[in-house]
Amino acid sequence: MSLTRKDRPRVVVISSLVSGSRVGGGLGAAVLETRGIRADLVPTVVMGRHPGQGAPGGGDVSADMIATTLAAMEDQGVIDEADAILTGYFRTPEQVEAAAGFIERARAKRRDLIVMVDPIIGDASPAGPGRLYVPEAAARAQRERLVPLADIITPNRFELAWLTGHPHADPYDDMVVECARKLAPAAIVTSTSAAPGEVGFIVVNATGAWAGALPRVPDAPNGTGDLFAAWALAERLKGGRDWREAAAIAATATFDLLDLARRLGLPELPAPPIQPLPMTTRPHMRRVGASRPVTALGVDGAKGGWAAIEIDLNGLALPRARFFTHFEDVLDTEAQIIAVDMPIGFESRPAAPGGRACERLARARLGERRSSVFSAPLRETLRAQSYEEALEINRAEGGPGISKQCWHLFPKLREVDALMGPGLEGAVFEVHPELVFTAIAGRPAAHPKRLAEGREERLNLLEAERLPRAIFEPHPFKRALCAPDDLIDAGLGALAARRIAEGVNIQLPEDPPRDARGLRMAIFA
Repeated sequence: MSLTRKDRPRVVVISSLVSGSRVGGGLGAAVLETRGIRADLVPTVVMGRHPGQGAPGGGDVSADMIATTLAAMEDQGVIDEADAILTGYFRTPEQVEAAAGFIERARAKRRDLIVMVDPIIGDASPAGPGRLYVPEAAARAQRERLVPLADIITPNRFELAWLTGHPHADPYDDMVVECARKLAPAAIVTSTSAAPGEVGFIVVNATGAWAGALPRVPDAPNGTGDLFAAWALAERLKGGRDWREAAAIAATATFDLLDLARRLGLPELPAPPIQPLPMTTRPHMRRVGASRPVTALGVDGAKGGWAAIEIDLNGLALPRARFFTHFEDVLDTEAQIIAVDMPIGFESRPAAPGGRACERLARARLGERRSSVFSAPLRETLRAQSYEEALEINRAEGGPGISKQCWHLFPKLREVDALMGPGLEGAVFEVHPELVFTAIAGRPAAHPKRLAEGREERLNLLEAERLPRAIFEPHPFKRALCAPDDLIDAGLGALAARRIAEGVNIQLPEDPPRDARGLRMAIFA
């Protein structure tokens, strides 16, 4: 069976082929393939081993051969099927020109194509400012022809400094950001300044700049940059991650393989695993230049009040669990964004069967989890003093019956409604945990949240999104106040709050109606 880009992503890799070592474009292609991405490698040089291990053998691939290879691939329809182009090692300006021409033609046909330029031109030296290890003409060609075509670049600190003409190979974080913004819409800069015993990296994109670090592995083998760049691209293509998340996952994967090589005594990186290694620890990401925390809350109604997970949008403070007796206490915090799992805004008369438009749209996305979205009562029904009265009022106003689950939430519904006004909608957002899970995972949860499998499934997602399991286990609150799944739902709400802050959230519907009090009726995730 032929695989099209509908079946799996496809990447054209233009870089080195080092047959006897796991480095360069060969390693990058292997990483992509093991992640379920088709990789088409066009070599710029063919070597028998890394030059640091001795005479490499082989030699350069002529620019004409590269150009005709790319032209034949183009005729074969590769541009129509490719999702990304990854460039790496070049020895001559003519090779760079052949690659640049191909990218320009591809870009003219495919505006959605991702171009990642890994400018493999040099490195910092422990004894000095660093050096180029390709001819300067080839490095200049990358700077002048390839970098301007990039959506994202992945230089090390020396390469970033050289590409921007900055005199220092080890600039401070703010200088890394300034240099990176001169070159490309996004950048992941490796080997940046970090604490002793760590290796740092900085991600610069439209939403800001973020720094992370992981333990330094002594005597690390060659190829870490190639591995890191390809893994980040794979996360972007397969997982739909933004570059900050993609870089954090790629950094952990790189560290895990380096640590495995150290423990096994291997002189080079092991083969990328078909199934990714269990990730040890995700790097803590902090916003570069931030001086104080900016908090957001995910909030869920609980037996005794409101369960919450607090996160710092700047990454300076660690996430934590909180509990509030009243929703007014939630609003009294300094949180910039509050994502609450509770209806905001109530119809006076039903616009259509199935509740508010946001509820109907949410159910359509949730598959087997659609029953988790109940229809909010009509506004007049909120005054009911008994379940029987609520049933009577809702039906009299043209709505359906009210479930017992919905009735038990009436005190929370009234509490939020009494405090909400249109002026708070820039800070307080209605969310639904199952919709948040679906938006991040790309599919609804496979198991109900109260089953052990469902709890584990949601905890795994929360961990992958940088909310440590230790926040949720052991459960930090008395169960008479807050059930364990309430806190899980609050954690998913916190992820929604972060997505809202970063502008990557979904909103159902896109143009929401307003109720009689002017409240927006929309669910965010």
